[in-house]
Amino acid sequence: MEFQLGVSLIFLKRDLAVVVKNEKKEKVIVKEYLLTPTSVEANESFTIGEIKDAFKKVFGKDEKETEKLIEGNLKENNKKDSPFDINKIKFYLDTVFLYKKAYYKVVDNNEVECKEDGSDLKATDKKAEWEYALSISIDSKDFFSDLAGMFSINAVSFSVWNTERTIVKRMMKLGSTEEIFKQLETTVKVID
Repeated sequence: MEFQLGVSLIFLKRDLAVVVKNEKKEKVIVKEYLLTPTSVEANESFTIGEIKDAFKKVFGKDEKETEKLIEGNLKENNKKDSPFDINKIKFYLDTVFLYKKAYYKVVDNNEVECKEDGSDLKATDKKAEWEYALSISIDSKDFFSDLAGMFSINAVSFSVWNTERTIVKRMMKLGSTEEIFKQLETTVKVID
């Protein structure tokens, strides 16, 4: 059976697309799974308070213990005498990406992974693996506002990936030390 399922959804204020495809090509069945953002830039942020509110909507008011736990954690991090307001932290889901493409053939009524041309995988061949990427950036300028005049933390980012796809890495806003040095050199040239 051949089919394709496509779903457009929003997760943490990020437009995403999901595609599941099962297609017969000559001697093989091609199975593809994809979860990816629909645009390169993550434009909208979300806060801990917004996640809490969404959690309440999903689980309703009957989930008092969960609500108390969330409220307690937020109050602990947002005491009146504290200069920190946790709701000032803005999160961006830069990338969430999953992809797998595998080839199968039917042997004794069972689907067995094979090479693209339908030949058997050898013991030394790698089976299809999931490619993935997750990147979250945090705008914390308003949260860590100039700590006693000594320093402030403007942004934090976290990324984990297993893909070589350039566009996915671009969505994650991965920088390199070489790019930082080039940027510094350009700045120094302007000053000279």
